Amino acid sequence: MSQKPSYQDLEKTVQQLKQEILRLQTQKAALETALQENKGRYERMLAVMPDMVSIHDPAMHILYSNWQGFAAVPKEKQVLHTKCYKTYRNFDDICPDCQAKTVLETCQPFQKEIRLPDGKWVDMRVIPILDNDGRVDMFMEWVRDITERKQAEMDLQSQKKLLEGVLDSIKDIIGVQLPDHTMVQYNRAGYEILGLTEEQVQGKKCYELLGRSAPCDYCATSMAYSSKTMETVEKFIPELGRDFLCTSNPVLDDKGKIKLIIEQLTDITEKKKIDEKLHQAQKMESIGSLAGGIAHDFNNILFPIVGLSEMMLDDFSPESMERQNIQEIFHAGTRGRELVQQILSFSRQSEHLPIPVHIQKILKEVLKLCRATIPADISITKDIQTDCGPVMADPTQIHQIAMNLITNAFHAVEPFGGTITVKLWQIDFRHKDDPAVQLASGRYAVLSVTDTGPGIDPAVMNKIFDPYFTTKEKGKGTGLGLATVYGIVKAHGGDIRVYSEAENGCSFHVYLPVIGKPVDAAPEKQQQPLPTGTEHILLVDDEAPIIHLEKQMLERLGYRITDFSNSVNALTAFKTEPYQFDLVITDMHMPHVTGMQLAKKMITVRPDLPIILCTGFSERINKENAVASGIKGLLMKPVVMRDLAEKIREVLN
Repeated sequence: MSQKPSYQDLEKTVQQLKQEILRLQTQKAALETALQENKGRYERMLAVMPDMVSIHDPAMHILYSNWQGFAAVPKEKQVLHTKCYKTYRNFDDICPDCQAKTVLETCQPFQKEIRLPDGKWVDMRVIPILDNDGRVDMFMEWVRDITERKQAEMDLQSQKKLLEGVLDSIKDIIGVQLPDHTMVQYNRAGYEILGLTEEQVQGKKCYELLGRSAPCDYCATSMAYSSKTMETVEKFIPELGRDFLCTSNPVLDDKGKIKLIIEQLTDITEKKKIDEKLHQAQKMESIGSLAGGIAHDFNNILFPIVGLSEMMLDDFSPESMERQNIQEIFHAGTRGRELVQQILSFSRQSEHLPIPVHIQKILKEVLKLCRATIPADISITKDIQTDCGPVMADPTQIHQIAMNLITNAFHAVEPFGGTITVKLWQIDFRHKDDPAVQLASGRYAVLSVTDTGPGIDPAVMNKIFDPYFTTKEKGKGTGLGLATVYGIVKAHGGDIRVYSEAENGCSFHVYLPVIGKPVDAAPEKQQQPLPTGTEHILLVDDEAPIIHLEKQMLERLGYRITDFSNSVNALTAFKTEPYQFDLVITDMHMPHVTGMQLAKKMITVRPDLPIILCTGFSERINKENAVASGIKGLLMKPVVMRDLAEKIREVLN
């Protein structure tokens, strides 16, 4: 049998129990204090949060709330264990848009950005708190006011749309790409010109969009990536068939690393064409200036040939062989004079005066010239209607038409030899006969030039009359020949048609309106004796051979001559006794004092002084400004004796 505990043992056990209870009570009090402190700490933390944080039981009672945020409630309503919809929104029943109900059913959290009726935006989150069995024991609502953020996002989106609108209004291709050439996006022009959509562009390299496997040569983006500065290159993109000015501008981050590259492609195809035309125009202007200089020097060379041969014609009897030979020299000189005028006409430095022209006469000269320059293995045949009516035109321009068409035909047959056929005939044209010819019904002279060359490629047929277009190799054509012909023909109220088949040659037909009433060739004028005189003439020219020739001419005509090869000396002599001279004949281009300057100085001394100005060519002088300067007559070198004699009497009379 066990022995019963003694009273002392029981007393001791009781004391131990009391001590344990006291310890537990102390520990409980400490725990309660700590718990209360922690609760207070967390409540203070939540209380200062701008967001609303609240905890609810499944029956929608408020177990905790920091009473903050957009749903801040008055003090008198800050009561726990009340229904949340009653406290926060003063509803008698659960809110129609309550998301907690769904969370209680699904046990899944909910998050959504919601715009409230007053215009504010909130980020609402409902988070379930589960028990050990996985059921919702409580749920927490967390509501954050995101109005400012949403407004910033909307402002940013608005700015983005504005920027995209600006970029889309630009006709250039604007592309945003990563440093490795991966495309981010293009503006509208980029998608339209490339013929691609946003989906087709995204993630592709820029060169892949052109069907290439590697970046382009001289790629502006690659250069900008290396230099970290804007780079610009000009290049032709064959896949697009256009010329572009490509500019790539790197966008750097805070550390100086390239984040994006903005590429701009400006279509400069038309600009390049205009620049090329300007270059050609400048080149033609240079050619014109060169032609003027050549004309001046060539006329000075021709002057003695024409002048001396003309005077020598009077020294031999009409039947003598010497006179016939000199006559040929004179004719050659006058043809050279006409050639100079053609050079000036080509360079647009002479006036075009339309007169009745018999094309057959011009063709005779042109064919003679061409036969002398075109190789013998190329035959030239002609079929020219001798009684073809005249056209109202400038003879030099008709000469240009024929020369350009025959030269064009020569280039077509030059590599292999062949035949060039020149025809001229007259027709009574009716528009219904050939609607393709842009002419009114009437009588026309038709000039055709046909070659047996390879013909014209149909692909370029519509370009052959374009200025500066040529299929000839470099150095053999400027692209101006057919354009010049077209312009002249149209200016004369005519038309030009071209007929060509591959490997069967080519034929150009020029239609020019015949003058309404036939004009017979002007009868040769009966040569009248040269007008003479006895006046005293002051003659000035810096070329010794020319002044010697002019002096002989004038003395044969009966005039008294005082000559100077230095314009300064001539002016000094004139000022000494200005009224001893009846007329002054001076060259234009002279050193120290030009002919124009000399004339002005002399007229200042003697306003009634008759002056004739001679020039081989000068773009600074013509009939109008010569008369305006007080000059009474203008003669173009080389001067023939008859022109000189008649001009002197015209001025003096």
